[in-house]
Amino acid sequence: MQLKIKQRIDNLIGGSLVAIHLLPVRVLGKLLRINHRLDKAPKHIIVIKMLGLGSLILAGDALLALKKKYPTTEFILIGGRALKDTAPMLQLFDRIWIIDDSSFLSMLQSAFGIILKCLKLKNKWSLDFEVYSRLTTIFSLYTFSKNRFGFEFEKVNFRNYLNTHNTYFNQFIPTEENYNLMAVDAGALITERYYLPQKNKHKKGQVIVINNTCSDLSIQRKLESRQLTELIQLLYLNTPFEIALAGAPSDSSSNQLAIDNTGIQDNLRIRNWACQLGFEAYIDALANTTVAVVTIDSAPLHIAARLGIPMVAIWGPTQSQSLAPTWLRESKLYKEVNLKVHCSPCVHHTKELPCKGNNFCIKDIEMSSVLNHIKDLLNEK
Repeated sequence: MQLKIKQRIDNLIGGSLVAIHLLPVRVLGKLLRINHRLDKAPKHIIVIKMLGLGSLILAGDALLALKKKYPTTEFILIGGRALKDTAPMLQLFDRIWIIDDSSFLSMLQSAFGIILKCLKLKNKWSLDFEVYSRLTTIFSLYTFSKNRFGFEFEKVNFRNYLNTHNTYFNQFIPTEENYNLMAVDAGALITERYYLPQKNKHKKGQVIVINNTCSDLSIQRKLESRQLTELIQLLYLNTPFEIALAGAPSDSSSNQLAIDNTGIQDNLRIRNWACQLGFEAYIDALANTTVAVVTIDSAPLHIAARLGIPMVAIWGPTQSQSLAPTWLRESKLYKEVNLKVHCSPCVHHTKELPCKGNNFCIKDIEMSSVLNHIKDLLNEK
């Protein structure tokens, strides 16, 4: 299903279910008087995150802290199809259960099946990592977890009555800190940073990777084709490194078009990873052959950060102050290009973009500024 359809389903059906459950849950809560203290470790912790590999990576410190606090607890991820092939690479979960969100019927069937699995688990907690979703709140409720953690702020204040523990989601601090606060509310202590597991190490970087792919949540984050072509040309002419365009298989044709439009005949130094590498191979190549990454706001930005790779991040309808960790933005290995236009950030804050989709916050960025930042990074290495 398309993202907009999923959002409508969440608003209509999820909103109705929330309204139906508010009173019964409050009444039952008072009658049953269940002990929701955190004095005993759970046997299972269920993490709900339907969309966003990048968000899961941002939650890496929180999940690592929880695993250290509860070393004998089984961690289960419940997520959408987009996480099926990528989430296992994080090595943070013992089991991954996928809700098939390709159609409404398949979503209902798979969700019901997973609820039945959850009912068989004893002594469990659930952590709902979705910020806005109504359906995931109801789903968490039907896991019948003793302790149900979720985010609360003005737009989703109904969670105060449906979850047993709520963490205030502060939209004005880095998102990573909100995940950390939920982990603290669940009894953990954040003591170390999570890094992606690597198979090989210490290979000499020889590739500059360009990432211009993102989820459907905000395609306005993407560079235009002309910008991508110009960036390839500039890096090709001004650096000695190979240039690789990353992405999912669906990005292969647009990547290749940008490469072809450069007019560079001898383009052996230019590669289209979107049609060559699966996700596991991509992580391995990124960790072991990359000298720097140029990326828009999407999962590869967070992957590169957790691999310690120098990067130039391009921001537009989203802003680094909320979506990039403070430690990353303060690192010498990080540079950003950001026009900081008056209407940014708009994504996550308004239903209709102020520019009506004419994302001048990205379109007006000069690729020469990206090149200059790449040169600075290479000089600092």
